[in-house]
Amino acid sequence: MPRDSLSLGLRQAALRLEATLRERAGQVPERVDEATIAADYPGRDWIVAAWRICVVFSDGVTRRIDLVAGAQFPTTPVRTALVDHPEPMTWPHVESDGILCLLPNMAEWDPDNPSEVAMDLLNRSVRLVEELLDGSIIERDFREEFVTYWGYKVHSRGESLFSLISPGPPSRLVRVWRGKGIEVVGEDQELLVDWVHRRFGHTVPAKTEAAAFLWLDTPLLPDEYPETAADLYSLAERMGKDAKSALEQAASREPDEVLALLGAIGRGGAALIGAKVFNPKRRKGRPRAPDEPLSIGFRPGHTPQPLLFGRFFKAVPVVRTLVQRCDADWVHGRGQDFRTNRLLRAMVVVVGCGSVGAPVACALAQAGAGRIVLVDPEALSWPNVGRHPLGAADVGRNKAEALAERLRTDYPHLTIEHRAFGLRQLISHDSDLLAGADLIVAATGNWVAESALNRWHVRQERAHPIVYGWTEAHACAGHAVAIGKEEGCLQCHIGRTGTPDLTVVEWPNRGDLYQEEPACGAHYQPYGPVELGYITAMIAETALDCLLDPPEQSFGRVLVASKRRIVASGGCLTKKWRSEFGEGDGGVRTVDRPWPAVGCAACAPGSLDEVA
Repeated sequence: MPRDSLSLGLRQAALRLEATLRERAGQVPERVDEATIAADYPGRDWIVAAWRICVVFSDGVTRRIDLVAGAQFPTTPVRTALVDHPEPMTWPHVESDGILCLLPNMAEWDPDNPSEVAMDLLNRSVRLVEELLDGSIIERDFREEFVTYWGYKVHSRGESLFSLISPGPPSRLVRVWRGKGIEVVGEDQELLVDWVHRRFGHTVPAKTEAAAFLWLDTPLLPDEYPETAADLYSLAERMGKDAKSALEQAASREPDEVLALLGAIGRGGAALIGAKVFNPKRRKGRPRAPDEPLSIGFRPGHTPQPLLFGRFFKAVPVVRTLVQRCDADWVHGRGQDFRTNRLLRAMVVVVGCGSVGAPVACALAQAGAGRIVLVDPEALSWPNVGRHPLGAADVGRNKAEALAERLRTDYPHLTIEHRAFGLRQLISHDSDLLAGADLIVAATGNWVAESALNRWHVRQERAHPIVYGWTEAHACAGHAVAIGKEEGCLQCHIGRTGTPDLTVVEWPNRGDLYQEEPACGAHYQPYGPVELGYITAMIAETALDCLLDPPEQSFGRVLVASKRRIVASGGCLTKKWRSEFGEGDGGVRTVDRPWPAVGCAACAPGSLDEVA
């Protein structure tokens, strides 16, 4: 980009940067011309300006460092480059054209003081080069960030190579499924096929082949990266019996290609890289004649193994590739969320898949609840769509079935089921499902059904918690009640007709809070998904709390909308709420409250004999 076409803001920032460099670096920076920029930084079309200074390092050598700027400078920071850099992959943090990798993707910087940012980066660059000259960080950083540096020398970016494997020892034989433009690696045939069918449907063919997973005790250095099939085989031999056996088993049936995933612990945890070895008979796209397999000279299946593997793992180039992890531990927290393993073992039944229950179910799936059973007898209708995770494509379908299908596709590592009937039928015909759940979430909005569930829960001696969730009028408040093991059932603070003993908002200037469609008995409340989102998030949080730490004592949790929205809707806080919890500061707030036993008709002594 010609300098006279640069923006005024960039030219002004450039002059200030030059003045700072003269003052702080003690030298006049050289303006790098366009031809030099193009020659030194091919492929970096974003660079529109650069300044070069000279630095004398501790080894007595003077090296040049460039500060390079893009067209958005000064709203984006400059970068630095070591002009006099060694061969690529000699030093970590130095890219092939000398650009230095210093700022992480979440780094904070001051766009209003670009010159100071540039000086800070320059100082960091000098310190980095000094550390590289010292040599103390070279091997450590290459190993800790091995996926990054493997990525500099890959032949494939791995956009369609996915791994369900949880990286860790030992080296072992695994399976790979190859679909149209996609490869997925899993621990075994059953788990892999199950994932494929959940993700793509049961009509998809699910033939799998053997692949190798090689666990490295120490990540590879760049000069250890396998260039050929023979290099990969030698690496497996050095790694030990398990690695060699896995690679050989993957090649034993003479497949068209062998995929090997290599795992190791780097900075931030376990990671994967990949290498592919193509059958030599397919080399350069010229396959041998059908009568010339690698086993030529022997009856099928009788080729001596050393000879077969010697023929397969020859000096043919490997294809190095990146790998995208899609295992549950990675999906739910990038391997760093201590809750994941526990949640994956949990089973949740969500009763009611409407505008409250469905978002809660989605949140629990995103959190990693391993098995979720969705229960709802009703079909999705057009007025549901405006505040439901499902949309027009599912109108007319059973809510539980359609939502289960969606979640199975989105989270194929989870088990998502549905029951297309109501809560009373679930209690009478599938109570073992309820009894086996680690948590039940009830969001039916139906007091008759939920009071029946409450009495069933009491009779079952409350082995596991239930979370009941509902909204008040216009979604100005939402409630979650967690019924624990010891005391306090749902009806303890809800009357026999379903009226809670504490409401947050009252409506002195409104009559009927519900509006009616032009049909008999079709009542509704006209609130939308945004205000409802606060409530469903609170109910989901309560459910997650109960999964991770099942409560002994029952408790209630209440979300109160902002005063501004309550007033705009025509409501105000009730006197009882204000006396117990005050007016608040006017913003959205969440309050926990006790839910003690009061000897209600459902849980008082002798009530267990009553019919639910």
